Amino acid sequence: MIYDRLCRMKKIATVYWLLPAKPERELFSNVIRILRKEFRAPNFEPHLTLLVTGRDRAKDILQQIRARPIRLTVRGVAFSETFTKTLFVRFRSSPQLRKLVVDLGRAASTRAKAPSDPHISLLYKKTSRAAKKELARVMRLPLRSVRFDSIVAVRLTLPVRTGADVEKWKIVARKSLRR
Repeated sequence: MIYDRLCRMKKIATVYWLLPAKPERELFSNVIRILRKEFRAPNFEPHLTLLVTGRDRAKDILQQIRARPIRLTVRGVAFSETFTKTLFVRFRSSPQLRKLVVDLGRAASTRAKAPSDPHISLLYKKTSRAAKKELARVMRLPLRSVRFDSIVAVRLTLPVRTGADVEKWKIVARKSLRR
């Protein structure tokens, strides 16, 4: 019983996202908007999650980061059973991405490693496996790589399981990556 209650407990976190540069961000935002309307799903900023922490010093942490924009190669579109990875675009990792995550972790005084499956989600919705599989099969992106040029810190509550959880997300700090 205690374990069940602990699993249902919500935890406030600060999550650091890498955001695509404007042209790519607009493309992903449009895809998310179309899917959101079609599936009655929540709206969200297209992002690649870098780090999750309980720390509250987001502005101080981002001030310590010295990085340039990062370009990642698209691997394809995939789906999963996880709510926050319903439908997503996979990327190949890179030395620059791994270094950025380590630097961010150091600034936040936490151990960090690059995401094992760097991605940008396109849809957050509980839906059938068949629907997700078909979406992943037909989705074609008009780009082979994506340039990321800023980091944001987002305050949210974990776990994220519903559209209502997504709609409560709040950007609390932002940093542009310099050329």
